[in-house]
Amino acid sequence: MALLSALQERRAYRALASTPVDRTILNRLLEAAHTAPSSGNNQPWRMIVVDDPAQLEALKRTLAGGNYWAQKAPVITAFITHPSWSMQIGGRDFAYFELGMAAMAYQTQGVAEGLYVHPMAGFNADAAKQVLGVDNDFVLMVLMAVAYPGEKEGLSDKHLESEDGPRIRKDLDAVSNYARWDARLVPQK
Repeated sequence: MALLSALQERRAYRALASTPVDRTILNRLLEAAHTAPSSGNNQPWRMIVVDDPAQLEALKRTLAGGNYWAQKAPVITAFITHPSWSMQIGGRDFAYFELGMAAMAYQTQGVAEGLYVHPMAGFNADAAKQVLGVDNDFVLMVLMAVAYPGEKEGLSDKHLESEDGPRIRKDLDAVSNYARWDARLVPQK
């Protein structure tokens, strides 16, 4: 199936080119995210695409040191939500799950466009929200570097190894089961 292939091609690559990404393409990524399912059609995701050079530089200053490679990215997209923007049932806030589905659709469209789309958790969320003008009550869940494939020079040895190495996933039977819970699903330390 074609979708499975696209999902398997998606990786968190770090060798980024600084070549600008046309807004027509960025709009297709946004449209893909916009089609994600949500409970009660709440659509609790908000996305801010940053491609303006001055704004982008300010946002990049909020990145953690381990995300040094993202300094080349010509685009960073912020994904924002709040638990009250979607259903809350039995202590479960669906907004986070739904934001994740939108973010995955965004990434998958990026693969179809020949882009690398790398989610990042390593950033100062308070500083990034200030740069983006996001209210402190909202949750800036993730930033995604968006770029065309670039040169690997400048990547750390660890990142070079993951860039060129095989895609490593847990065995499917370690993360799934049929019919009921199985103790083997508990992550091993």
